[in-house]
Amino acid sequence: MAKINGTLYCTYSGSDKLLHTDNASLNVDVDLPDVTNKESAGWGEHIQGLRNATIDYSGQYDEEGAGITPDEIMAAIIARSADTAIHFKPVTGATTGWYGNGTYKSIKLDAPVEGALKYSGTIQINGALTAE
Repeated sequence: MAKINGTLYCTYSGSDKLLHTDNASLNVDVDLPDVTNKESAGWGEHIQGLRNATIDYSGQYDEEGAGITPDEIMAAIIARSADTAIHFKPVTGATTGWYGNGTYKSIKLDAPVEGALKYSGTIQINGALTAE
């Protein structure tokens, strides 16, 4: 069984990587509306409903580097910026990645006493998620 190092996967906004992330999670789900009726013989039944995808990210706050900084994410949320091309893919290799149009939904800054400033948030995919 092939093993993939999670360090290879990064989140990109267009061609720019979200800087200094230490974790990213691609979440994909589907609503399952209940269609159980009296003919279901006591078994729950459902249909495939709306699909949804989000990317949760977190990292170390730093204003330097070539890529998307937490300040730029905050500015995009405040300005109600339009969707941007979002990629969840490896930096190298032939392993599959995914992309779609996404909007920055949230960002959180965590400032512990005598600890590193961290940031985290969510990107909401708007429309289809596609393998690349």
